[in-house]
Amino acid sequence: MMRRIGTAAALAVLAVLAVTPAATAAAPPPDDTGRSWEVAGMLPFASQGDISALAMMNTGSGAVRQAQFPDYFAFNAAYSPDARTVYGTGYVWDSLGAVFAAHDAATGDILWQVRTDEGQSGRALAVSPDGSVAMTGWAAVDLVTHEVETFSPCGDDSIPYAVAISPDGSTAWHTCSFDDPTPNLELRAYDVDTLAPVETIRIPGHYPGVAQGIEITPDGSTAMISRSYQATGEHTSIPVVLRVDLTTGTYATLELDTRNTISISPDGTHAYVAASNPGSALDTGVDEDPPPDHRGDEAPIPAAVTVALCAIDIATLTVTVSVPLNAVHADPAVSPDGAHVYAATWDLDGPAGARSGISTHETASLARLRDTPVADRSIRTLAITPDQAPIARLTASEPNSPVTFDASASTVEFGTISEYAWDFGDGASTVTTTPTVEHEYAEPGEFTATVRLTSSGGTSTEDVYTGKQLLRNGDASAVATVTVTVPAAVSTKLPPTGFQGAWVAIVGFGMLVAGVTAVTRRRVQHGREGA
Repeated sequence: MMRRIGTAAALAVLAVLAVTPAATAAAPPPDDTGRSWEVAGMLPFASQGDISALAMMNTGSGAVRQAQFPDYFAFNAAYSPDARTVYGTGYVWDSLGAVFAAHDAATGDILWQVRTDEGQSGRALAVSPDGSVAMTGWAAVDLVTHEVETFSPCGDDSIPYAVAISPDGSTAWHTCSFDDPTPNLELRAYDVDTLAPVETIRIPGHYPGVAQGIEITPDGSTAMISRSYQATGEHTSIPVVLRVDLTTGTYATLELDTRNTISISPDGTHAYVAASNPGSALDTGVDEDPPPDHRGDEAPIPAAVTVALCAIDIATLTVTVSVPLNAVHADPAVSPDGAHVYAATWDLDGPAGARSGISTHETASLARLRDTPVADRSIRTLAITPDQAPIARLTASEPNSPVTFDASASTVEFGTISEYAWDFGDGASTVTTTPTVEHEYAEPGEFTATVRLTSSGGTSTEDVYTGKQLLRNGDASAVATVTVTVPAAVSTKLPPTGFQGAWVAIVGFGMLVAGVTAVTRRRVQHGREGA
């Protein structure tokens, strides 16, 4: 758009009071709140015989909805980066063949699925950061073409119980267990694109439990592995959590009897697990340190054993806080903003028989905020909606003094836009919590102003990924720019250093006669497809 400023307008700015260029936040924006995240969990064999279900809890209201399906016995779940699809793995019960299925996140309906021969692992699942491929214990699934390339990451002598993909999307790490002749846990790394072996980290004297979990810190340096066992004798072992340096292959252990999977916070400082109440001597009713058969037949866990939700400091490998869950098993999941931990809990012998639910906890203290009943059957591994980057839209007023920048047309899918980081292109910048700001330019010229948005979930342009799925789906859509040409008659020229009092800017005679032409170019960065 081109606007000509006539002689009268030029005369109006012959004299201005000198001020330091400043950014001023304007009035609060209209309500631009997006929807709440959802926590999804699989219910193998829900209330009707051999029918499984996908349960989804709204983290804001606590409301739960379920979608039933008879196609497979579901074990694991993970979201696509755009939060539109929930992927599940499990078994075909009559053949024990493995299943990979894609569910519509809005309805829970199965969109498509692939199956394999019996005897394969239907537990392991990780979705790559770019959403192009899913790694399971038996195949790499192309999520665009739905093509499947089967392979055996642990060879013929073992099956993988868990898999995690590196945050750069290049490598898939599988947990494998071998007797040769003593127990050994191996982390086997494969190239995600070619499935070629990359590296093996061998951990002697350890083997995984069936419901093992693995996640990777967002910087890609460290793997945390739950439900591992360290052999202490021919028929004895102690349960441990493993911390593995993926660069050096060194590892450390924390003695803790974890029950199922593990979840890492978005800042990479803590891991969350469910474990037999740490620090208390529980009467399990079974022999001390029962070693599981690493092929899958674990010693039964009596109903008397309850678990606690535990926070582990990854750097020190210590439990910093724990709270009882009053359940036999639990699977944790951390929210994208790191403020809450959700635990899928189930108990085979509750007051009314089998029961399951999702509890909500504050991360620092693990204080229980809410308990949400889900079903009368067990609930498996949780997955949480990835937070999405805001979509920034930016306009600028005509180059008056000051210029008003407006990002109020920006949108966000989840939560709210919590931060607007402004760069005015002249060396000045500011951060506001409101979408409009005013700025005075001290010199004439062409300036490109930029706004970078951050959602209340902490998402801006950068991804946060912890091995299984994205927590924050960062995108360039969070940034918008606009170019403003400021004429000499509009700029607020700064006084000399140490000057006090009023300062008058005189506009040349030629400008008064000819007037001032100001050209403003505006560019709004387009959002992602479908926004």
